[in-house]
Amino acid sequence: MDTSVLPKIYRDIVEVVRAAPGPVRAKQVVPRIGLPAEVGKIEGIRGKLKRLVARGWLTEGDPGLFSPAHHETEMEPSSS
Repeated sequence: MDTSVLPKIYRDIVEVVRAAPGPVRAKQVVPRIGLPAEVGKIEGIRGKLKRLVARGWLTEGDPGLFSPAHHETEMEPSSS
């Protein structure tokens, strides 16, 4: 599903997580979306990251480490 269905802040979060070379923490996402690295902002983004996990956009491997969800569609083999 295209991220255009998400509110802007959620789109920004998903884009940052997708662009990261590996799993990211909330405190790494906050400055990348232009917010000050304050405890309140970090906790707010952590909550949004958890909501994105619950809705299938992201995954949380180890606690607090977020990665993109891999929605791979299986293609049926073509009959030749």
